[in-house]
Amino acid sequence: MPYSGASIRPPNPPWQELNAPADAGGYLSIYYSEDLSNLPIRWVTKPGDTKSDPNIETLTYGMFSFCGYQTRSGIVIRKYPHLFFASSRKGERGLSGYYHIGWFAKAVSDKERDFCLAADAAHFIENPIPLTKVDRICGTNVAQWFRTVRLLSGVECKKMLNLIYCRPNAISAYLEEIYRLERFNLAHGGYRYFRRQQKEKFSWDIAAQYLKEVQPPSRELVPTARAIRST
Repeated sequence: MPYSGASIRPPNPPWQELNAPADAGGYLSIYYSEDLSNLPIRWVTKPGDTKSDPNIETLTYGMFSFCGYQTRSGIVIRKYPHLFFASSRKGERGLSGYYHIGWFAKAVSDKERDFCLAADAAHFIENPIPLTKVDRICGTNVAQWFRTVRLLSGVECKKMLNLIYCRPNAISAYLEEIYRLERFNLAHGGYRYFRRQQKEKFSWDIAAQYLKEVQPPSRELVPTARAIRST
């Protein structure tokens, strides 16, 4: 590995600041949730297609996968920092998490406008809020079925932020569940992620191979303790 995990974490190269305006909008993204957990973590054990996003281990989106590049491209082009997540399990969708996108970088992809995104703050909750309830409280229209993402206005984002931040942040519990089910995969199939034949956890130490045009670290690296945080 040519670079250490610390050397390529935001805000160091190749990451660039999103610099979103105060009134910017956002997106609501649907992800498949794990059947073997009481928490709405991503589907770690999905047969033949284990999921890597939302990757709360690194607080990134699209760094370890190529699905949904149109959404990531839209976030960068529009400078929309608000990325909400809704879990989907057994036909039920509920608001479960949030990223505030602070940085983007070119992804290793054959798509011209494919980007990785990194959050500077995140908040995930234990019990997803049904999208029908989100609509009722926030005046949104997200309960009506849509395939993968829904565009949100700046006003809608502020209302949804208030809704999700009034509940405790459960990211630590999410991580424990992800690692537990990765160990389950490892014990039963020899890999944490079968399709990738990956035995390591997702981390910044393996991120260099997924980032395009990684630059040598500067002489004075920006401290990373505040670069990526959970709130």
